[in-house]
Amino acid sequence: MIANGKPKVNVEGGKLAKKFPKNILSKIKTWHIFLSLGLFSVVLGYISVAPPTDLPSWPLYRLNSKVWQSFENWGKHVKPYHIRVMTTAVQHLESRALYMITYLNVPDILHRVEKPLSCEELKELVDQESGLEPISLPFLCRILHAASHFDILQEAHEHKYDLTPLSQYLVASHPRSLKHYVLLYAGDESLVISTALSRSLYSGLSGFKETYRKELLPQLKEDPVFREIYDRGLGDSSRLHAPAIIADYPPFSSCKHICDIGGGMGSFLHEVLTYYAHGIEGTNFDLPDVITNAKGFLKGKADGAKINLIAGNFTKQLPKTSCDCFILKDILQNWSDEDAALILSNLYGVVNKGNRVLVIETILHTGSFSEERLKSLMDLTMMAFNPSHSRLRTEEEIYFLLEQSGFVEAQTYPTRAGYSIVEAFPTKS
Repeated sequence: MIANGKPKVNVEGGKLAKKFPKNILSKIKTWHIFLSLGLFSVVLGYISVAPPTDLPSWPLYRLNSKVWQSFENWGKHVKPYHIRVMTTAVQHLESRALYMITYLNVPDILHRVEKPLSCEELKELVDQESGLEPISLPFLCRILHAASHFDILQEAHEHKYDLTPLSQYLVASHPRSLKHYVLLYAGDESLVISTALSRSLYSGLSGFKETYRKELLPQLKEDPVFREIYDRGLGDSSRLHAPAIIADYPPFSSCKHICDIGGGMGSFLHEVLTYYAHGIEGTNFDLPDVITNAKGFLKGKADGAKINLIAGNFTKQLPKTSCDCFILKDILQNWSDEDAALILSNLYGVVNKGNRVLVIETILHTGSFSEERLKSLMDLTMMAFNPSHSRLRTEEEIYFLLEQSGFVEAQTYPTRAGYSIVEAFPTKS
């Protein structure tokens, strides 16, 4: 039925008519529904990442994933295609704004003064802290203004800027700070390396090798400055994901001595030991130059976590220890199938019956579209930084590598960090 050129909805006799007045139902528009769902999703999103744990319950995590997935799908249909193309084409500039705001220590300054600051006030403090050539005021103001549209900063009254929930994670003192992660993956070096992917497409080499004429590990040995940036960036990622990985693998509590093979600075292992109030002993094994940096990192931790540091090369030989739990986090994905099998075989040579091996990695085809999209970005990052044979694997491929190397009873524990934990045991009598 049409009245005054508009369709008239007849709700008489329906279930909704018994609950709501007819005049209210007639005023409900499509945008009302989407607005309600949007507000619900915002509240749900806030709850799911609310302080202090940043770890939603599994039901809430799954529900939140489905809600955001629905809105992403809906957004694809309502956002014009040409706008999506244009936005994606300049997406790297948003990353550059994030980097510059972080590099200039703007979040740290705003956190310290505890009040909004104008562009002029921020320039003065940035120049004082850097001790370098003064930055351009007009350019800084434009970057700050752009950052406010990317939710990196919020523009308060009188054109003053303050922190947002997002930029809180850029403050160095934040317990889950991602400051060094941003400096690594959004920095000048990463931009050059990522740009080289256009040449990698033809050469089959990593963006890193196209840029430096050598792979990542040799360059890290020769460049201590980049080594520190790299280690700190990965350390940020480990600390951020650790709570979910620890919570979603309860068997950690039964371990007496954990060995983290290729554990870097020891960030993840430190989080595990701290969570269990140091009732577990820990050993961090990595290359000599990494262990040197790990000593400085762990020395600054005044919480009593006992971590033994052992230097070596897991592609050659692993030391005999009293460990009953061995971790390979973000390791196998950096190696070819042949080298990954070699690493696992070396590990098989030092484990005892009943010891468990945990392969903690991002595994393909295990999550929602949003999670798989993040994995695709991670895969592109690996193409840029890691040797060409590095790649993410499926669950079946990891199971096959473990079985080929003498490990059985493999099972997978999903986590709310996007990682999966594959647990296996050696076939030893």
